[in-house]
Amino acid sequence: MLFGLLLFYAFLPLLFAFIGFDIGILLGRWLTGEIGAIAVGLGIVFAIVLAFASYSLEPYRRILLGTSSGIVAGLALVVGLGLEGWFSGFINLLLLLAAGVIGGCLVLYFFDAFVIITSAFAGASLAVAGAQLLLRGGLHSGISGFWPSIAIMILAAIGIAWQLSNASKWLEWLPVPLGASGASSGRQEKTPKA
Repeated sequence: MLFGLLLFYAFLPLLFAFIGFDIGILLGRWLTGEIGAIAVGLGIVFAIVLAFASYSLEPYRRILLGTSSGIVAGLALVVGLGLEGWFSGFINLLLLLAAGVIGGCLVLYFFDAFVIITSAFAGASLAVAGAQLLLRGGLHSGISGFWPSIAIMILAAIGIAWQLSNASKWLEWLPVPLGASGASSGRQEKTPKA
C-alpha cells in the first residue's frame, strides 16, 4: 500500500508476488464467497506464478503489471459489490477481462501513477481483509460492505499520498541512473528528436 513504486524499481518480483497474492485472495473470495483455504491457496499460487513471470516475461513486464493490476481492480470491484459466487454470471467475467485490457493499455501511458494507484488500492484491500480476519477471528469473512469499502478508500488515499511524497527520494536511490543503458527500471526513456 505504501511502497509499490519503490518495490517496482528495487524488488520487482516481490511487487508481482504481492499483486499475485491479491489476485488469488480476491479470486478465491469471488468463487467461494469467503476468504478461506481456497482463497489463501490461490493467493500463494498466483504470488509464485507472477513472481516468476516478472523474470521470464522481462520485455513485457509493463503490460503484465497493467493487466494483472487491472484484474485486481476488477476483482476488487466485483467482491466489493458483493457479486461473488460460482454462478454470478458472464458479466463478471467480461468485467474482469475489460479491466485487464484497460489496465494493460493505461500502464503504457501513465506508468508511475498507475503503479502508485494500483499498489495503494491492492494493499489497502489486503489490509482491510486482514483486519477483518483478525477482528472476526476466522477465515470466513470478506471485504464487501459499506464500512470496509470506506476503509479501503481512506487507506488507499493515504498510500497514494505517501508514495507521491516519497517517489522522488526513492528514484534517487536507484543504483543505475534511469537514462543509463542497461537500466532495468521499466520507465520509458525519452530521447530528443533530431
